[in-house]
Amino acid sequence: MKIKKIICSAMAALLVIPALSGCKHIEKNDMFKVESQTSKTVSAVSKPTDESNTQVSQSSTDKNLITPLMWKAEDSDGNYAYLFGSIHAADDMVNHLPDYFEKAYSDSEMLAFEVDMSDIFASISTDTKFLTDIIYSDGTTIKDHISTETYSSLVDILKSEGMYNAMYDYYKPLMWESLLENIIISKAGLNASNGVDITLTTRAKKDGKEINEVESMEFQMSMFNDFSDELVELMLAQYAETNAIEEQTKEIKNLYEKWKTGTMSSEDVSDEADIDMDSLTEEQKALLDEYNKSMLTDRNAGMTEKLIEYMKGDKTAMLVVGSAHFLGDDGIISLLQKQGITVTKITSPDQITVTEKLPEAA
Repeated sequence: MKIKKIICSAMAALLVIPALSGCKHIEKNDMFKVESQTSKTVSAVSKPTDESNTQVSQSSTDKNLITPLMWKAEDSDGNYAYLFGSIHAADDMVNHLPDYFEKAYSDSEMLAFEVDMSDIFASISTDTKFLTDIIYSDGTTIKDHISTETYSSLVDILKSEGMYNAMYDYYKPLMWESLLENIIISKAGLNASNGVDITLTTRAKKDGKEINEVESMEFQMSMFNDFSDELVELMLAQYAETNAIEEQTKEIKNLYEKWKTGTMSSEDVSDEADIDMDSLTEEQKALLDEYNKSMLTDRNAGMTEKLIEYMKGDKTAMLVVGSAHFLGDDGIISLLQKQGITVTKITSPDQITVTEKLPEAA
């Protein structure tokens, strides 16, 4: 069974992948060297360079090369915020955002992301807690948490890509998922370093805008680490299915095209569009519910609460999170509307009227 994935976790897509792809010469049973190499690789490979990320092109006002989904949320008191659907891996087109985004960005004094990627890059090499959180410390390995069949298939996939190291057995499922996602992202011609999150974080900091995070690296890591072994098996086994990598590569390409053209819909979020639910066992349905509750439903509710706080604050805010979080019955847009907040889809800069925010009365 294939779980639909929309690259929901910024941290998983942008952070962990390069850390492992560089660990090819680690001596077995030397965990210190594993940690040291991981830290160095993240610093050297993941951190954006000034050349590649700070020179963000402004879109032409008469030619929008891409038109990702964007909305404006406004409450009955006139408080408002912008919502921009992110994708955590992209190509160079991410540097050509449309004119309506540029106007909203100019109006925004603060940008809020799932995770502040710049802080992660700054702290990862010295954060021993991060390193201990991604490595089994109870004497087990990944082989104790997934089936022998799935483990063997995943090792074969990594070996075929020249990415396997025996020390990976000590890493938790998040790392394995990130490695496999990296293969798919790369085959699709995308790159995590071009993700909307890191591109806009770098740009916003350069422009002196305030940065906030609605979650945190610790939150996202604990979410993955708390998954049951049964769910971990379900998640990782899907990569081992026949032609799974090729099929998921096509799916990611299609998804990216929908992101660029702003045509992503609630069907792109729902597993039920691709899975014959009647064919699932009750256990599989329960696992699917567990996954969706953790990855989308619960997080959407938390992001919505944060956004409402930002709207009532004294700075105009833009929420930039994975596009999947905005869509569907349990998405942020629906949750806002249920609270009486008006949400308008933005497709033109003419729709954006900059309103001066007055300070709240003492």
